[in-house]
Amino acid sequence: MFCGGFGGYGIGSSGTIGFGWMLLSMGFRLIIFIGIIVLIFKLFKSYSNKSSDVIRILDEKFVNGEISEEEYLKRRTILSQKN
Repeated sequence: MFCGGFGGYGIGSSGTIGFGWMLLSMGFRLIIFIGIIVLIFKLFKSYSNKSSDVIRILDEKFVNGEISEEEYLKRRTILSQKN
């Protein structure tokens, strides 16, 4: 007897079980996909925060007189070219 369509996902005696597993599999893949997107977003955000922290530290060194204006401008130019 014909029992459940293509790969068990059709209408038949085992069709509802196969459909349930298909939905579960799709849900699991969706959760993994969303997790990867969130991870990429957090890594990108972390990278951009680090670059602004470096500029902030450079600004503080200049204001405190630890580096000259010439050195400050040179380093700031180098950092802005890297971003």
